[in-house]
Amino acid sequence: MTSPAEIIAPAAVAVEVEGLSRHFGPVRALHEVTLRVPAGSLTAVMGENGAGKSTLMKILAGLDAPTAGTVRVGDQQVRRFEPANLLSRHRVALVPQELSLCLDRTVAENIMLGVEPGSRPFPNRGKLDERAAELLDRLGVRLDPRHAVGRLDAATQQLVVIARSLAREARVVIFDEPTSILSPAESDRLFGVIESLRADGITMLYVSHRMPEVFALSQHIHVLRDGRHVGDWPTAEVAPDQVVAAMVGRELAGEIDRPAGPTRNPQTAPRLALSGLTGKGFGDVTLDVAPGEVVGVAGLPDSGRVELLRAIFGADPVTGGQMSLDGEVFRARSPRDAISARVAYLPGERRHQGIFPTMSVADNINVLTLGRNQRLGLLQRRALRRGADARARELRVKTAGTAQGITQLSGGNQQKALLARWLSIEPRLMLLDEPTRGVDVGAKAEIYRLFRTLAEAEVGLLVSSSDLPELLSVSDRIAVMAAGRLVGVLSAAEATEEKVMALATGATTMKE
Repeated sequence: MTSPAEIIAPAAVAVEVEGLSRHFGPVRALHEVTLRVPAGSLTAVMGENGAGKSTLMKILAGLDAPTAGTVRVGDQQVRRFEPANLLSRHRVALVPQELSLCLDRTVAENIMLGVEPGSRPFPNRGKLDERAAELLDRLGVRLDPRHAVGRLDAATQQLVVIARSLAREARVVIFDEPTSILSPAESDRLFGVIESLRADGITMLYVSHRMPEVFALSQHIHVLRDGRHVGDWPTAEVAPDQVVAAMVGRELAGEIDRPAGPTRNPQTAPRLALSGLTGKGFGDVTLDVAPGEVVGVAGLPDSGRVELLRAIFGADPVTGGQMSLDGEVFRARSPRDAISARVAYLPGERRHQGIFPTMSVADNINVLTLGRNQRLGLLQRRALRRGADARARELRVKTAGTAQGITQLSGGNQQKALLARWLSIEPRLMLLDEPTRGVDVGAKAEIYRLFRTLAEAEVGLLVSSSDLPELLSVSDRIAVMAAGRLVGVLSAAEATEEKVMALATGATTMKE
């Protein structure tokens, strides 16, 4: 019997995007993107963080509307960008990273939500369960349709979302980083489902940073960079290093001024040493940071690099391995323990995890030194104010005065105020996650200079960032993580954007 995939004409186009742009105020997320998705194929869309992939997928799923350009699905132009319209009229469904399910409902109720057999107030429970079971069987999934969705693991919940798309007769399914939360075995099960969908003639758009799975699953690859479409190839005609080069191919203004780095003395204990460290989202990480060394940590969003920093700081539990500071055993069971050991942590989410938005600049800077500025249980406010003013001047925090509310400052000045907070504990180790996110060019330069000043004072710095040029410019070495594992460490002399991205995506591995 001939499958639907075999009878679709090779030239048929399932989705056509022409001149698509999307602006958010002055920010240009997409700029005149044009691409075509062949029917019955799996087409991968790749790019660095901020390349515009998510914006494009949101538009195709009806979650956002373009500023300019057109989208055609089959022979129909999309006129109304709403999820219900894209699904009911154009048969486009999205399987998002963050699954939207009714956790207190059954598998069948989630799959058939909105298309229940029988009248809506009184659906036919037998037919509802029967139809859900048929859809799950079509995907090769054995699952009780009466099971509560909230009791399923994330991988099985994802299959429920896919079955829900089939219940609505979707002909185009968008997968957004579908394996970011899955184990290798769960990923293999998903790949089997994807192959069955393709055999049924369903067109798929697949967003992923993971090179091996993209090359194993896709027939076509498109690359976005800085909101523009910069390349597309049949998968069989392109090599992973070509895709990586397209993803990171921005022009750099001359040679990057990399630091020389500290002279590593084998007789001196590392400032930080990790041996087989394991925790939530990462495992078996062995790495050290010398006094005065800046070690960058690179990796994709699900690589475990953020979780590693949180575990070192005591914000998340360590479940295995060992740590030492200056040769002494270290294990922070809470952030309080880390701060007592003079370990600082600058979180990547400044607004939600960093600043105290209802407090002043001075109070945000002083929050870690209140105990040192008390007498007979009373705060020495004059001393606190003098200390905050001095640290704000030292880091060039632009403010009308440290009594000003911190939310009135720009993002760069908020970040410098947070750095001033951590400098108040005279840290010997600083853990920094996305230290220049949302910071303008001038503030970035000042923060980079601060890194070198701290390094000259023999503070160890572990810097996690999704900005590869940033890591290349500030790091003495770059540790690359992928899927929760440390997959390579590159010296400043050998590190390039292409090498880092190739390790992070699995396009290559470190040679012994």
